[in-house]
Amino acid sequence: MTDKYVFSDVSTCTFKFSDGKRAVVKSEPRKEIVLVKFIPHTSKKDSFQEAVIANYPDAKNVSELAKKCNYDCLKTFTRHFKKHFNQTPYQWMLDRKMEEVQHLVLESDLSISDIAKICGFNNLTHLVNAYSSKFGIPPFRNRMQENKSAI
Repeated sequence: MTDKYVFSDVSTCTFKFSDGKRAVVKSEPRKEIVLVKFIPHTSKKDSFQEAVIANYPDAKNVSELAKKCNYDCLKTFTRHFKKHFNQTPYQWMLDRKMEEVQHLVLESDLSISDIAKICGFNNLTHLVNAYSSKFGIPPFRNRMQENKSAI
């Protein structure tokens, strides 16, 4: 190893990768030695999908999800997302949200207004329109049909 690859008294090192990801390595000077070895990852698809799924619940929007998955560049994140999930991150997040809404509509006694608030919709109309568009029936009617079929 040559000296050009050895650095001393480094407290923080940020790696920026061509795909938009970044990694930060921190240490206390003179107390730790940080060695970095780059190893090709053969199942990048799986790790990307795992990162998305792990970080989705805490992300309020696509930009937050990209950051939580260590992407600085939203365009790069979106390109990778489309490649791995076959849809845009916005549409995927909306689909997950609508699945949650449908579950609450059909399996809980919460009012539709409360469900809208819990799931982050700005108002009831937005939820009703999104639900009707996704499932072909308004949430009120869907709940009534499910309740009738359960009797």
